[in-house]
Formats: sequence, structure tokens, C-alpha cells
Amino acid sequence: MQPRGLGRATLERMKRPPSSIFDVRIATLPRFVAMSAFGLALVVARVLTTHSIGYTFLAWNLFLAWVPFALAKALESLVKKNVHRAAILATGVAWLLFLPNAPYLVTDVMHLRHSQGAPLWFDAVMLMTFGWTGIVLGVESLSMVAKLVADRAGVALARVFVVLVALATGYGIYLGRFVRLNSWDVARHPGWVAREIAAPVVHPIDTMRAWNVTLVVAALFLLTYMTMRRPAEPKEDGNGA
Repeated sequence: MQPRGLGRATLERMKRPPSSIFDVRIATLPRFVAMSAFGLALVVARVLTTHSIGYTFLAWNLFLAWVPFALAKALESLVKKNVHRAAILATGVAWLLFLPNAPYLVTDVMHLRHSQGAPLWFDAVMLMTFGWTGIVLGVESLSMVAKLVADRAGVALARVFVVLVALATGYGIYLGRFVRLNSWDVARHPGWVAREIAAPVVHPIDTMRAWNVTLVVAALFLLTYMTMRRPAEPKEDGNGA
């Protein structure tokens, strides 16, 4: 029996774990695959019609956008299996390092100004397809990890975690787009990476572009995440108090 005074919406809400607020409304794996396939099909069509391989780099960038999604899935599995914390921590660090590669695809729209051979509208649709695919992969990835944090540390800390990760992602995109730093450079050239990361803090006036790019891209990523979160709870039905 339904407890007196409680509507159906309230009962459904009570059944959800607190971390469910980090669920997003975007999609299942087949839909991500479909979006990726559509983008790749546009690249192939462009190559065949223009005989130019100028935009084939998008395929590699798309692959890198899938890496944090795969790492977030692996992190979920490791936590569920309760493996050693070192393995979970290593996977989490790898996820954070690769996460900027997903929304990074949004910045590839910069190449539109150099577009030649194909109609401008076609290249715009192609770049927007890759940008959207990248940012939703990043949002879904962040959602999965935020739920893990919420389960372990509580919802309040998980919300702080989301904001900090968004800022780190924005800064990572700046490092990738303008400094041309790759995720694996952390292991290959740690000294150079450390200097580049510290530069905006040590010389904030001389590196205003770093701050501007970081804040704007982080805001876009965070707002996209917030837009796609679970819808607001429905109002009580007629049986509710």
C-alpha cells in the first residue's frame, strides 16, 4: 500500500540514491556510436568529394574523446569490484588527464575559417557534429565519475568536484589548443609540462589568454553538464500532501 499523504513522485524520489542527481539525460552507448559514425561519414564524404585529407585529423581527435568515457566505465567497474585503491587512483588520474580531449573537439570549429573545397555549410555541420559528440562524451564521463564521488564522499563534495573538474578541463583545453601539449606529455616531458601549467599562476598578467580560455570553456562545459542533468523532480500528483 502507498503510505498516506505521499504521492507517487515522492515515493519514486525516495527510492533514488542521492548520487542520482548527477545522472544526465543524454544517452546510451548506441547513440554515442551513432553520433560518432555520422561525423566520420561526413569526413569520408568530404575526402571523396574534395580529394583532400585536410579534416581527417578529426577522426583521431574523436578517438581521444572516447578515451575518458572508456576510463570512466573502467573506473565504475573497478569501484564495483572493490579492487585496490592504487588501481582506482591510477585510473582516476588517467581519466582526468584525458578528459579535456572530449570537449576539446568544440574548439576544432576554429578550422572553419580556413575551410576550402567543400561548401561552408557542410564543414560547419561536420565540425559541429564532432564538437557536440565530444562535449556530450565528456559530460557523460563526468557524470559517471561524479556519481562515484557522491557515493563515497557525499553530494556536496561531488558538486565541488564537478566544478573543479570543469575548470581543470578548461585549462587542459587551453594547454592543448594553444600550448600544443598532449595528455601523454605529462609522462614524457614532466618538467616542461610543470612549467607550462604554472605559467598562468606565476605570470597572470602575461597569460590572460590562458585565464580567458579556461574560464569560458569551463563555463560552457559546466553549463552543458547542468543543462543535461536529470530533469527537475515532478510535482506531487493529486494524492500528495
